[in-house]
Formats: sequence, structure tokens, C-alpha cells
Amino acid sequence: MKKRYLIFSGIVLSGILFTSWTYLKYDTKKIQSTFEDRYSQVVLDDKDDILGVYLNKNEQWHLKSTDKVPEKLREAVLNYEDKNFYSHRGVDMKAVVRAVRDNVLQRRRTGASTVTMQVAKVLEPKQRSYFNKYREMIYALKIEKEFTKDEILSMYLNNAPYGGNIVGYKTASLLYFQKNPNELTWAEGALLAVLPNSPGLMHVEKNRDRLINKRNALLKKLLERGVIDEKQYTLSKMEPIPEKRYKFKSLAPHLTRRLTQESSEKIISSTINSQLQEKIEKVVKDYSEYLKGEGIGNAAVLVVDNKTYEVKVYIGSQNFYDFSTNGQVDGVIAKRSPGSVLKPFLYALVIDEGIAAPESKIPDIPLYFSNFSPQNASKKYYGLIEMREALIKSLNIPFVSLLKEYKDERFFYFLKEVLDFKDNNPSRYGLSLILGTKELSVENIAKLYTGLGNYGNFKELKYIRDGQEEKGNQLISRGAAYLTLDTIRQLERPGLESMYREKNPVSWKTGTSYGRRDGWAAGVTPDWTVVVWVGNFTGEGNSNLSGVVSAGKLLFNIFNTLPKKTALFKLPEEDFEILKVDRETGYRVKFDVPTKEILYPKGAKPLKLSPYYKKVFLNKDGEEIDSRSKDFTERQEKIVLNYPIEIINYFIRQNMDVSNIFSSKIKEKSVKFIYPINNLKIVIPKDFDGEKSVIVKVANVKKQNLYWYINKEYIGRDKDREKSLSLKAGEYELTIVAENGETEKVKFEIVKNRAGRK
Repeated sequence: MKKRYLIFSGIVLSGILFTSWTYLKYDTKKIQSTFEDRYSQVVLDDKDDILGVYLNKNEQWHLKSTDKVPEKLREAVLNYEDKNFYSHRGVDMKAVVRAVRDNVLQRRRTGASTVTMQVAKVLEPKQRSYFNKYREMIYALKIEKEFTKDEILSMYLNNAPYGGNIVGYKTASLLYFQKNPNELTWAEGALLAVLPNSPGLMHVEKNRDRLINKRNALLKKLLERGVIDEKQYTLSKMEPIPEKRYKFKSLAPHLTRRLTQESSEKIISSTINSQLQEKIEKVVKDYSEYLKGEGIGNAAVLVVDNKTYEVKVYIGSQNFYDFSTNGQVDGVIAKRSPGSVLKPFLYALVIDEGIAAPESKIPDIPLYFSNFSPQNASKKYYGLIEMREALIKSLNIPFVSLLKEYKDERFFYFLKEVLDFKDNNPSRYGLSLILGTKELSVENIAKLYTGLGNYGNFKELKYIRDGQEEKGNQLISRGAAYLTLDTIRQLERPGLESMYREKNPVSWKTGTSYGRRDGWAAGVTPDWTVVVWVGNFTGEGNSNLSGVVSAGKLLFNIFNTLPKKTALFKLPEEDFEILKVDRETGYRVKFDVPTKEILYPKGAKPLKLSPYYKKVFLNKDGEEIDSRSKDFTERQEKIVLNYPIEIINYFIRQNMDVSNIFSSKIKEKSVKFIYPINNLKIVIPKDFDGEKSVIVKVANVKKQNLYWYINKEYIGRDKDREKSLSLKAGEYELTIVAENGETEKVKFEIVKNRAGRK
């Protein structure tokens, strides 16, 4: 007897020790993190609807719901699984006694698991046994101590299996019924209540009758317990069960992929507007058929809300699932040559620096900048042109000249401050920077133009709704930004869009990269910034590709899809002053000449004095004299235009009348080397005889005989403005002497081409 007592006592003590050890060892703090790790990542739009969902590491669709469990589902689940849920402390002892009785006496297996025990079970799934059931009971007691009833119910339903690779009630609600859980009917709630108990029953073709019977049995129980009335019961029984499993909606797949790669958060709240995303995805997809016919395979688009800096539409390619044209490449972040789309920013910075105003005239003639000799895309030159017209016509040479004066390093670091790129070597690009040699992305261009559209206040673009407000960086004055926006509003639009320039104003700019590999269009209104890129992800050029047509048409298709709110950018009157400039050249008045009034930003430096006028002293015959002349006491003062010799030379070569800007009676420089420039190193292909051919270009505005010398050795006389010289490697000093005695010298070096040598 004593031995039996000791054995019994040992068993009891062991049970107590096991129970205590299991209870104390169970770490409830890890429950939330364990469940959290299992959830799928989901990206939501700006109204908290799903943009995209990704399988978890177990290849399951497993969404987390942060909302309160809806009433119909809660009532159905508790009446089916655990009617005493709110009264027990994790274990329903009445149910346990009943289950033991049924299992032992009637040899019929019945369940006693509570919802809390189910939480323990889904947390650590183990083989079904009495031992594991007992352990779940211990775990349930501790779970009840640490969490509220609502938290426990939410944990269970968020992690319950619903057939196949569907886990969690929100996942099931969306994939079986295409609705959020709070929209479920009583019949749908009942169906989701019985599924975790038998998840294998959910199949489109199999077990449908058994599933309906289980659902209806639960509905009957709800009726008997007074949860639903007779009418609700009758109507609920008539509802069919799902015939198929739906798929999650997938919008902005390039962005959802990017956000899930950049964040470990399970629920990511994006700024994307699903309605706009869907509409513009269709616009781009339809337009891509036209592009395809032109041999252009890809397109990317970004749309930004200018009021909030939030990205509302993100299209990385014309079709994410088009593998034949690399549709999964994200064209929004791919770096490409931007062509001319940076010109408006130099325009604004030049205004702020006081280098020129929109009305100021700047040179547009063939020029040489060391070994860099840019050309206008149209091969057409205007001699002198207002800066605003140069921007409207997107002329290259005026903007290279402006960049030289502004300094290419300064412009590079302006871009770096806005875009925060790693590159720290402006010398790689030099003056060609303004023509697009620094590769940028659609995202970069959108950030620049959004800042411009906010009157020069630059901020980070927002993809995530985090409730934080960034102050921004005012890098362009409000006045200069407005003048820039007003100028590019006047660009000619492609096709029929030209008819709507005043009705639907858009400030926009295009760009076409070298070799026609990339076509760009960026547009701004007070409400929206839209950036479009078209081209081929392979980098292949196409003669049909241009920014104006290929990208411009798509840009306006998108603007026509967007809601229209504010038409024009408002003139910030407080940021302007009235400035008098000379009427002819558009610079600040230096002499007493005819003037006009312009709007000039208060935030800009003082506008440069006109470089195109000078004061001269004339005798009675109209000839220029100086203080050494005997007629100086009878001199007459006169203000005359004094354009650079390169400009006069260009006008003369174009057979234009220069009588109003050039007079032989005025002592002006009349000869000048245009190319080569001083101290230039020339590296050109080697001819068969080992010599180098150099085309020397000079301005000879008075068409005088010129006497040529190389290294002080006379080589001939002529009036030509171009001369071909065959020279060997070495240093040279080239001199020309004009008939009137003017002398011009230039030093340069011919460098051997070492290409190909090891």
C-alpha cells in the first residue's frame, strides 16, 4: 500500500513539477513577434486598400488585420469554437470533463479546445495527442494572464488556417469573397468560422456539400441561441459558397516590390492613389502599342501631388509582366541621360545670380569651348536671342554659354544638393552637363520639377504615409521659379495639344538624349508634376524617338486623365520688383539708352549691366577719337552697341545687315581667332603621313587681307575666314596681322593620338 502511495505521490509531484516548469518556461513575450514574422508583406494605397501582397517565407498568403474582429465573424466563431470564451480563463473545464467522458465511456472523440488553446496550437503546431493537448492547456492559462480576450481572439483569427496556403481571416475574406471582413454577411462569417476546424474542406470542386452542411449547422445554432432571427437564417442558408478563389489586386508592382525590399514592415502604407494608378497604367499600356510600332519598347511614369510631395502614380514600365521587353525593370529608378530637361533649372539659377533676365539677349552662334563644340539640335542659330526664347526653343549653345558663366561645378553641386547622389566629380561632365551627360532617373527629374512647381522649395518625394512634414530647401527664389514656370508654359505642344495651351496650361520641358536613346517629358501644374521617360531598357537608339513627340504625347495624355484643379501658377507679387532694362539687350541700364520695364525677382542678385554698349567720342566726321586727337576738345559723346566680334562675324557670314551694330568708323576689334582657342591641346586622328589637319577659323569682319605666321614664320596671305593647316605634333603660335595693323595670336599644341597603345 505504501509503495502504491509513493508511486501515486511521485506521479502527482511529477505532474505538478511538469505543469509548473511548462508554465514558467513558456515565454508569452515571443508570441507577438513569432506571429508577426509569419505575416505576408502588404502594401496599401492612400485609402488603405491593397496595392499588392507578397507570399510569406512559408509560401502562404497571410495578412494581418489591425481592425477589431467584426461582430458577425466573432459571434460565428465563438458559437462554433468556444461559447464560454469570455467566462473561462483559457481552459473550459466543463468542456474538458465532457470530452474525457465521451472519449473514455462512449469512445467518441470530441473537442475541448478553447480559442486560447487554439492560439497555442497555431503558434507551435504539434502532433495530436493527449500530452500535447495538456501542454496547450498550460500555455492557454499563461496566455490568458498576459493578453485581453479581444487580443486573444484577434491572434487566433489572424493566424487560423483557411485552406490551401491561405492563413488569417482577412486573407480568407479577401480571397474567397473579395471583401473586407467588416463587410461579411452572416453566411460568410459562418463559413469562415467552420473552415479553421476543417480547412481541407475548402475546395472549388470537392467537399462542397459537406462544407455547406457545416456552415448551415452553425447558422442553425446561431438561430437557436438568438444571435440571428428566422429571416436572417433563411436568407443566409440560400447564399452560395464561393466557386473559386480570387487573386489579390496588383497595382504599381514596381513600387510595391521596391517598398517591400526596402522595409521589413508587414503593413506598408503608401501614398499611391489606386484610381489614378489604374487609369494611368491603362493610358501607358495603350500608348505603348503606338511606341511599339515606332520601335520603342519601354516607358516609365511618375506622378506627384505638388501640394504634399506625395507620389500618386508609379509606373516602372509599360507592363510589369511583359518579359519580352524586360517589363520588370524599374524605369523610375533606372539612370539615363536626361537630354535638355535640366535647362529650366540653369535658367532659374542664372536669373538668381543676376547673369541674365528672361528678356536678356545671349549669343546663339557656333562656339568652341576647349575641345567641346556643341550644336543646336536644329542646326539653326539666331545670332542673339532672348534667354526665354532660347529656353522655349531649347537651344544648346546659349545654355552651354550660360553654364560657363554660372560655372558647371556650381550647377553640379546644386543637383547634388537636391538629389543627394554619391557622385562627387563634376569635372567628368564639364559644360556638357547641361546637355544631359550626367545620368539621372525619372525619380530624380520628378524631384527637381516638383521643387520647381513649389516655387523653388525642394523636398524628398514621399512614397510612405508617415505623418511627418519636411521643411524643405529653398534653393531657387520664388520669383525665379515663377519666371521659369511661366517661360516653359509657352513651349509648343505636340499635335492637337497645341490648341489647348491656354485652356489647359502646363509648364513643361522635353529632352532627347544623344543617339536618340531616351525621350523625356516633364510637366508641372500647381497641382501635379508628371515625368515621362520612353526608350528601350536595352539602351538601343531609335531614329523615331524624340522627347517632344514620343514622350510629350504621353505626358499630355496623362495630364488629360488627372483631375484639374488650379489652372495657372499664381504670380507671387510680393517676390517681385519693377526693373528698368535697356530695350535693345535686356540688361540693367548702364548708359542713357531707351529702356523698358520688366518683372525681376527681389530674391535675385542685381542684374548684370549691359555688356553690349560702350561710350565713344566722335569727331565732326563721325570717326572715333581719343584724348590724343587734336579734335578731342570738340568731341561728341555717343553710346553705341558693341557686340562681340564673334556675333558680328556670324551676322556677316549669314549676309545680315549689321549697319546698326557695326561701323567701320568706330575703333572696334575686327579680327579674332575663333578656333583654336588659346592654350588648347588638340588630339585628332593621325593621317597617313603622320600629320594633323587643323581647321583654323577666324573672324574677319572688315574682310581685310590677313597675313599668316606660324611660329613667326610667314605662310601666306588671304581674306579667308577658314584655313586648313597640316601640322605635326608639337607646340605652335599662330599669328595673323590685318591690313589695318591689328594683330591676333593664339597658342596651341598638337598632341599625338596614343589610342591603342599598351
